[in-house]
Amino acid sequence: MTADETRKTPDVEAAAAADTPAAKKAAAKKPAVKKAAPAKAAAEPAAAKAASAKEAARPAAKKAAPAKAEKAEPTARKPAAKKPAAKKAAPAEKAAPAEKKPVAKKAAAKKPAAKKAAPAKAEKAEKAARKPAFERPPKPVAAKKPESEERKGAAGVATVVDASGKELETRKLAADRFAVPADVNTLHLAVRAEQAARRRGTASSKTRGEVSGSTAKLYRQKGTGRARAGSVKSPIRTGGGVTFGPRPRSFDIKINRKVMRKALAMALSDRAANGRVFVAAGLELDEPSTHTVETLLVNLDIAAPVLIVTQDEPVVTKSVRNLSYAEASEVAALSTEQVLRARSLVLTEKAFAALNEA
Repeated sequence: MTADETRKTPDVEAAAAADTPAAKKAAAKKPAVKKAAPAKAAAEPAAAKAASAKEAARPAAKKAAPAKAEKAEPTARKPAAKKPAAKKAAPAEKAAPAEKKPVAKKAAAKKPAAKKAAPAKAEKAEKAARKPAFERPPKPVAAKKPESEERKGAAGVATVVDASGKELETRKLAADRFAVPADVNTLHLAVRAEQAARRRGTASSKTRGEVSGSTAKLYRQKGTGRARAGSVKSPIRTGGGVTFGPRPRSFDIKINRKVMRKALAMALSDRAANGRVFVAAGLELDEPSTHTVETLLVNLDIAAPVLIVTQDEPVVTKSVRNLSYAEASEVAALSTEQVLRARSLVLTEKAFAALNEA
């Protein structure tokens, strides 16, 4: 071989270049690359095989994915475990409303009852709110005293009693004075007449003719712009006369004497028929004594108010003046109104004789 052929040969050139120091350093690095290249070439068929194996094993890979994820991510192990559980629970939750529908219907059926109960609770709450912060103790209930029966005498007769209230005897009453049937109209007319006779009828007022003042016209009829005016004594002016005012008059009602006597007899007969006529024996006083009369009435225990009828006995009349539940009257001045106003009659001995015999 010639020198030119040797130079042109690639092996020779490569061998010559390898003798240099830079080539030696590069050669030291190249073998590793050259070794890796065959490894890559060998890995390519292995990768193709692995790809085919992966395609065949895709279902298995999907199943094994959670396990690999657990090994690869230990910190995320709990969330990965919860996800499947959540997915499983989802169908159960979806099914739950369908199962609870009947229960909801039952609850809906019970709603009216709840509505009825709601107002009752609201009322209780309002009552509780209205109650004061403190409760007053209940007031003590006073025991009712037994009502004592009012004392009555025998009907149609006069009952004679002493100062202690003890019954001594009964006396007959005159029929023309104590046995007359009552007539309401007659009694009403008599009472009206007695009350009207007590009216004085002295109320009075002055008319424009009686009022002092001038009769001259106050100012001219026209041109002043004011209302027309006459005398200062006009009833529409202050200090003038009074129109239709009260005038002195009598209120007496004309009633026959026989009718008045009959009305008094009717009133006395009514009290006698109910056993309300009593005769106080021995009621003779030297001087006025309210205590003596009051003791007699308390011992009698009769219905009040009481009318004590006397006959020329001013001492007894004065003894009754200070008693609020008693009234005294003379036989001559006895009126129908007084008898009807009193529930019980107490006669002295003299008054009984004068009234029963008259």
